[in-house]
This record gives sequence, C-alpha cells and structure tokens, in this order.
Amino acid sequence: MKGEKRYDLIVVGGGTAGTLCAVAAARSGLKTVVIERNAYLGGMATGAGLTEMNAAGFQGKPLYKGIVDEIFREMIKSGHAQYHFAVPMSSNPDVKVDRLRYDPEILKIILEEKAIGAGVEFLYETEACAGIEEEEMCRVTVRSRYETFELEANYLVDATGNADLVRMLGGETVRASRDKLLTATMMFRLSGIDLDRLQEFMRSGKISDVIQKGYQEGVLKGRILAFTPIPGSSDVSLNVTRADCDYEDAEDYSKAAACARSQILPVCRFIRENVPGTENCYVTSISPFLGIRDARRIRGRYTLTLGDLENMTDFEDSIAVGCYPMDIHDPETKAVIWKVLPGVYHIPYRCIVPGKLHRTIVAGKCLSAEKEAFGAVRVMPIMMNVGESAGYAAALAKQEEKCLDELEAGSLKEWLADKYENVLREDGHE
Repeated sequence: MKGEKRYDLIVVGGGTAGTLCAVAAARSGLKTVVIERNAYLGGMATGAGLTEMNAAGFQGKPLYKGIVDEIFREMIKSGHAQYHFAVPMSSNPDVKVDRLRYDPEILKIILEEKAIGAGVEFLYETEACAGIEEEEMCRVTVRSRYETFELEANYLVDATGNADLVRMLGGETVRASRDKLLTATMMFRLSGIDLDRLQEFMRSGKISDVIQKGYQEGVLKGRILAFTPIPGSSDVSLNVTRADCDYEDAEDYSKAAACARSQILPVCRFIRENVPGTENCYVTSISPFLGIRDARRIRGRYTLTLGDLENMTDFEDSIAVGCYPMDIHDPETKAVIWKVLPGVYHIPYRCIVPGKLHRTIVAGKCLSAEKEAFGAVRVMPIMMNVGESAGYAAALAKQEEKCLDELEAGSLKEWLADKYENVLREDGHE
C-alpha cells in the first residue's frame, strides 16, 4: 500500500452506519479511513436489493436531521427517493410505518460523493484480519486481494454489522442460538410493472388474500409479499424469499442462499397470475447475498431493553433516536411478530462501547441490545443515526485526548447538539 498508514480513525465496514461515521469524523477534522470488503459504500442499503428505509419519518414528518437528512434530501431532489407515510406492512396491515423509498444505485453514488467531499479515504475489496488495542494506539492488519498491510490509528470503529473487529480485539460478544436466529431474505428486482395498477391493488387491501393463498400453496415460504416501487423507475423490489441459516457457518449460509434464490422464479410465476400490474414482469437483478436480520452483538457498557423503548427512556448519553416497532421474523412459525411502540425512543452511547475495550466503539447492528429491542432498532435510518453520532464521538475523544470509554455524558450531549446544529446550518436547513 502506498502513502500514509497512520490515521486518527479507522472504520471497519463501509455500510451506511460506517460511511456516516467516517463522514462525520472527517468533517470534524479527523484523518479517517474506511475498510470495506465490497467495491462500493452503503452495504446492505446499496448492494442487497433494499429500496426503502423503514421508520425514516414519524407521524407524517421526516424524523432525522444531520447528514442522514442531508442525504435523504439530495436523493429526493434528484427524483430518486420519496417519503411515504403510514404505509401498511404486508405481513400485518394494522402496522403502519413511515418510510423513504429510494434507488440504491443513486445512493451508492451519493455516499461516495459525501465520503470524498469530507476527505475520507476508503480501501475497497479489503478486510480486517487482525487487530490490537494498545494504551496509546490501535493497529489493524488489513488484507486485500494482493497484499497484507498494517494501519495505525488513535481510535477504531467496528461497523461490520457482526462485531467482527470487536472479536478480533478480544471484546465480548453475544449471539442467538442457531434455532433462534431471525429468518433471512434475498431481495430481487422486477421490471415490466404497471405501477398504477399494482398500487391500486395494494391500496385495496386484497394483498392479504394473495399472501394467504401463496403460503397455503407453498410458493411463499413466509406470510409476506412486500412490493416496493423504486422512485425514478417503473421497477419494484420484492421482499418475499425466506431462508434460515447460521450466517457464521459457510456451508449453512451457502445452502440458505441457494434455497432463497430457488424461490424467486416460482414467486414470479405466482404473482403474474395473482397480482394485477405484474402480468408482464421479469427479474432484472438479484441480491448477491442474503439479508441477515440478526447479528452478533457486543456486550456493551449498557444493554438496551424493550422496556427502555416502551418507556421512551431519555438517556443522559442519548446519541440516536428511532420509532420503528419491534419486528421479529420467527424461524419456527415463519410469521412476523410485531409490537408497536409508543413513540420516539432513544439509544444511549454506552450501547456502542464494548465492555473490555477503550479505544473502540461500534456503529450499526452490532450494538448492545436484547433480542426484542434489537428487533426494533436494527433498521437502516436508526443505524445511520448511530453511525453519524459515533463519528462525532470519536472527534470529541480526539479533542479531549481521551479514550472512547472515558467520554462524559454531559460533554457528549453538548458536543452532539452542536455538531448536528452545525450540519443543519451548513446545509442551509432551518
């Protein structure tokens, strides 16, 4: 590798949480690098066929500020994203969620532009294969296709989605047993859709009968058939395939991926016959990997509980908010278990601080949370908010010359308020 190998911050994982973390840190003056195993930023949001972000709004209004809102506004302005409020979930029409629908290919470009504009360096098709925390410095060994090299930094952020870096560093993690892991999905995209007829059918509420028929016939493996129109196109993405696997077992994961992919053509034939507006549809892309709802999570300084969300606990060290209901895709019944929460809840900083580490925090799905709480906070906008705040936290630690686990709640709260206010002012928001 050519050039400087010393940084203020190394972010391992360039998904949405990792990217926003890096952009926030770099805008705050930190020399930042992202290690990303794909050749693009955005992770699941840009590469897995996802085309909507659940709980991007609350009660008919956008929920998020800062860089998250900045990105959403840019996509909307370009014609490649739209807010949709109080949209019924296909697995339970009584549950309604505000969401942002978007074109993932445009999001890829915008995230990269944000990173480059902030001065973030990124290393594509690379993975961290070892790491160590020392008293004054951290080291990460990175492997690309053709070389292995070492990077140094004051701080580390694990944005892998599965606590991979924290495990390398010796931190404690937890995960569900094989039979309790949430059901995985492989998304795919359909073209040739008559969107007006499809959306009229969806509004009629008749999709529930189609789902029941497909499930009884064995074509649908779960009680869900979620169509998402993609702004700026006449395409939709489909959330319908279902597969159970131990995502950390290569053989098990591979079989599950093949199983999910094998469901796609039968589903397409079924919907052509049963869903108006899809008679001439055809598959144009399939996600290269499974969408894993579950994740290995850290054992943090605090573990978020469902009670915290139900009580909307306003933590002194709150760094992020959310409003998505609890959503657990049960591997036994194949049903989606829902629990609507009373309003906007909070996530404390202590949930992203690993118990035994000092210069490392996490951003994204590997935060410390019980299963039920994780079933609510795991969605993309919440994790983007967590990631942005993690980047600002690293900047505060650098300014105060402290370890990441030494930040005081009061100072962090004041720092975050100022950072988010500055982002809004610089972007011209009110």
